[in-house]
Amino acid sequence: MEKNFSPLEREIYNLTGLETKREYRFHPTREWRFDFAIPAVRVAIEVEGGVWNGGRHFRPEGYLRDMEKYNEAAACGWLVIRTIPSELLRVKTIQQIVRACRKKLTTSSIEN
Repeated sequence: MEKNFSPLEREIYNLTGLETKREYRFHPTREWRFDFAIPAVRVAIEVEGGVWNGGRHFRPEGYLRDMEKYNEAAACGWLVIRTIPSELLRVKTIQQIVRACRKKLTTSSIEN
């Protein structure tokens, strides 16, 4: 794991042993990136800013672009956890991420 890792990356690694990548490009032809991704299990974390002040994600055009991105991510086998900045490092968010990783690990071992 890289030396300059964030608290989120450190926490996920400590709880799962899985590496988290920042600004991860997940799609083969589009420039879309996840804020954080755990590529080994195809779990992504998107931090939605501007919830309270009408930011880009919550204007009609931005919302529709996000829908396209998240739907394509699902079609590519990704599970996306969406949160806001103030919730990112909360216990409940970390628990959701860890549960998603464990579920994807269990599912992938059953399929193989």
